[in-house]
Amino acid sequence: MRRYLPAAATIAAALFSLAAVAAPPDQGGAFAFRGGGYFPAGDSDFWNEKEDHYTLDHSDLNGLAGGVGYIASINNYFEFEVNADFYAAASRASDSDFVDENGAAILHDTRLAVFPLTAGFRVLPAGRFARRGAEGQHYVRRPVPYIGAGIGMDYWQYEEEGDFVFPDPFSPAGVSVFYDRNKDTGLEFEKHVELGIEFPVAPEWNITFEVRRSWAEATLSDVFPSAALTVNDPRRLDLGGVFVFVGASLRF
Repeated sequence: MRRYLPAAATIAAALFSLAAVAAPPDQGGAFAFRGGGYFPAGDSDFWNEKEDHYTLDHSDLNGLAGGVGYIASINNYFEFEVNADFYAAASRASDSDFVDENGAAILHDTRLAVFPLTAGFRVLPAGRFARRGAEGQHYVRRPVPYIGAGIGMDYWQYEEEGDFVFPDPFSPAGVSVFYDRNKDTGLEFEKHVELGIEFPVAPEWNITFEVRRSWAEATLSDVFPSAALTVNDPRRLDLGGVFVFVGASLRF
């Protein structure tokens, strides 16, 4: 048995040396920073009801978004990432069917905020590094397209504040205008896919362009009264949408 130990040690040392030579540089990981916009999909009964009764459209809540992340390289073609992002927007809308006693619009503000915390994997079809030279000794960076998918949790907050029309049997018109403020929060499961590309601009820095489609759904509490005549759930709030990011990553 002992006579095989020197040979095994020699083979192990050779394999370790070969792996060290073959390993691309900067495979530790990267910190990512990004900013851009979020565009809610508005694909739920709740948004449909709001658009039927008010001048609000879900696209009115398109807003700024940003985030940070950490990317860990598994090898030249696969990476693992964790991200923390945020989005917040507000819009003012009026009642589509009523005006006040002076003929003025009945206004309220709608606010939506989403804070996704996600994890996922990225696939780099062309790899992050390419070997060059007659014997392939040198590695060079190049633009890196990638696709990815992941899951996570969305902390969300939805709020309406302003004047609303309520039934009032004591009013000649049968309705009255009252101030109200309704707010709800929660934590929901999220899933997403992404498509992006990185461009190297310095030895450690990359510029990144990314589009991410997310899906998440919440059910609002009964603090939000519904007038929707539907067999579906009028409080089903679609939190999904599209993130468009421009960012930078610092590799180390």
